[in-house]
Amino acid sequence: MKKYVTFFLLLLMIGSGSLVWLYLNHVSAKQVSEVTSHEAEPTRTALYPLPDEIEIKSDGKSLKLPLADIPQYKNYLLQEENMQDEIARTRFTTLDVPIPEKINLLQYSCGNKECSTILVKSSSEKNQSLNLPTGIFQDYKLSPDNTKVLMRYAYDEGGLVRKQIVVAIDLHSFTLIGYSSPKLEEQFMLMPTWPVISYDWKDSTHFTIETAALETYEYDILEKWFSSDDRTTKEVTIELDTSKKFNGYPGAE
Repeated sequence: MKKYVTFFLLLLMIGSGSLVWLYLNHVSAKQVSEVTSHEAEPTRTALYPLPDEIEIKSDGKSLKLPLADIPQYKNYLLQEENMQDEIARTRFTTLDVPIPEKINLLQYSCGNKECSTILVKSSSEKNQSLNLPTGIFQDYKLSPDNTKVLMRYAYDEGGLVRKQIVVAIDLHSFTLIGYSSPKLEEQFMLMPTWPVISYDWKDSTHFTIETAALETYEYDILEKWFSSDDRTTKEVTIELDTSKKFNGYPGAE
């Protein structure tokens, strides 16, 4: 009898040990799996070494900038296979503004006329960059007190239909300024909704926009308006909210 009891106890010990071994292996495998699943994805590295400074040429002019001062453009180059080709395709426009610093608008990653844009403010001491909309840059107008600038971007909707937005920039703080009216801000700054035939400053916090005198901005209605010889327009006055400022155009990356 004692022989059977001893044999039974031996089997029980072996079976318990096996269960413990299986459990510990399961816990260990689970921990390894959890650590692996929470590991950060490897940082994307450039396909080639990026230079400290780049030179952009446009219309016979040349602009040199430290790449670290324009991070959005640097990130763009990191994703491109041929950096030199992308730099060669980049253009810049120098804004004629009566301030000590130089203001240049970079236009890059252009497709179907629309380009990503960055405004760069340069002095002998530093460079500042401001991410602006992606679109077709048209023109700009300086405020009467020389502290702000309006910039107009166009968006082709096909056929004759073209819509625009107007963004305001504080040249001193180098930030975008929002509109006092959320509705007008949505339609004329954030989302191309109406055509902007013309625009101009009234004073240093107000400007006017000439747009289509229509009840709806549906494509078919706008197409008829653009094709008409008698295009009725209306004037919209926009007030800037200088307390509402953006460190970059919403959605720009």
